Amino acid sequence: MLISIAIDFRHADVATRERFHLSEERLTQLYRSARTDVVTESALIATCNRTELYAWIDADDPVAVERAVQRLARRWMRTRADGAELLQTATRREGIEAARHVVRIASGLESQVLGDGQILGQLKAAYKRASRGDAAGPVLHRLFETALRAGKRVQTETSLTAGRNSVGAEAAITAAQRFGNLANARCVIVGAGKTGARAAKQLRKLGARDLVIVNRSPERAEELAAFVQGRAASWESRHVEAAMGDVVIVATGSETPVITAPALQRAREACASSGYALLLMDLSLPRNIDPAVTADPAIALVDLDTLHQPLLDAEVLRRDAVPLAEGICESETQAFMAWLATAPARDAIRPLREALEDVARREVAFHAKDAHVAERAASRIVAKLLAGPMAALRRTLQRGEPLDAHAMMLFEMFAPTAESPARDLRAAASTATHRTPT
Repeated sequence: MLISIAIDFRHADVATRERFHLSEERLTQLYRSARTDVVTESALIATCNRTELYAWIDADDPVAVERAVQRLARRWMRTRADGAELLQTATRREGIEAARHVVRIASGLESQVLGDGQILGQLKAAYKRASRGDAAGPVLHRLFETALRAGKRVQTETSLTAGRNSVGAEAAITAAQRFGNLANARCVIVGAGKTGARAAKQLRKLGARDLVIVNRSPERAEELAAFVQGRAASWESRHVEAAMGDVVIVATGSETPVITAPALQRAREACASSGYALLLMDLSLPRNIDPAVTADPAIALVDLDTLHQPLLDAEVLRRDAVPLAEGICESETQAFMAWLATAPARDAIRPLREALEDVARREVAFHAKDAHVAERAASRIVAKLLAGPMAALRRTLQRGEPLDAHAMMLFEMFAPTAESPARDLRAAASTATHRTPT
């Protein structure tokens, strides 16, 4: 049975999410200790908005599943009491609901900002961590591959992630639209916080090459400047840098203007840039650029009110795309559940497949004298031979009939007699047909 235990922004505030957050070290420990005979796979998604554990429990008995869930919670929180509190706070999902949820996460439908384009990369990173830790197995591999595929489809087939959902990014795009080619423009970003950083990164993407980062903390300025391949300047030089710039984006947390009209005018006169066009963009609240700067006719000032409408337009565009995105997610979820439902048929036929591939591989290798050619040819030959029997086993499952008799008949008909005795294959098939995923 597929299960998930989730702490997310919809049901838990920041303080609560912090309490249940797992560090990289603790996540490694969880992966090492979570696996048992019943809990065979696990993977955890951890972002600032959610911490969610997905696991495959090789049982469908409610008592066994509940014991496994409680054990996972204890491994997550280290103590029984904390594990119990986790389960009281968390949202639990099973089966198709757990699968549907992770697919929707990958598609940006469950993000705090609808259509968040960053979540797909975060999900991919979580999947890689689980794979590196040998925590994910065939079921979770398939689940996360399904989710990532759904997320990519939503990005390419819908407008859910279209438009901008960041004031910083919107400011950069507006600057490019108003100024034109940014390759020859000097762009100054005052403030290296989240908004300023997004503006700087977007400017870089749009072709800006001369980027200047100004911040009260020089370390933050230098870090961002290195990331966007620009240069850092001191806080005291902000008016001079602004006077020498073509585009200036200001995003600080100051309660008073950090760019004042008199200081900017003196700097422009000293730098002999008076009369040159200057685009100032104020992304702060309260405003951080003195509105009096517009007394200079060469200066254009853009504020949050100007940027608000494009953001609203983008939000409407994304909301209109929700039904189509949800349809993609449901289609991918149903495909995953169909794959899961046929697992007993694959398990039943696996011993026979392996035996036949072994024979085919050796026969092809004998004639081809090439192990790689033999490997590929053997897999293709056996896949074609077993396509019909596999379809028959699927139909048997759909009718609700046991697989035992059909699997045994296949082994009697196809099993090699020398290298892989039929009785050994029959025993393997009998074991496989009694392991039915939920």
